[in-house]
Amino acid sequence: MPSQLDVVPPQQYRYATSRYYPPADWTPILGWGIALIGLVAVAAAAGQVVKEAFSNPIPYEKRVELEARYGRWAVETAIGVCPHDDIRCIEREARRLYESRVLRRT
Repeated sequence: MPSQLDVVPPQQYRYATSRYYPPADWTPILGWGIALIGLVAVAAAAGQVVKEAFSNPIPYEKRVELEARYGRWAVETAIGVCPHDDIRCIEREARRLYESRVLRRT
């Protein structure tokens, strides 16, 4: 009949009888850490995109005034071309687009 010591393989027997422990496997912790950092980076980038997508480039009253003067198409195109919150650029570009459309039709 085999003894109890034959059940434990010799390599594991050394760990069971001494105070030496095998090195810890840090791979799962490292993987989760990298995933968490990546998730935070993607969330920050998505937050910036959503903020820029839903922000108002010019005040509503000024936009209504420009749309009445130059038309909705010209103001929308000017907003897409000009930098954010640059009302003079938007007005100048809307005027240029409106005049080019009017002169093309005559």
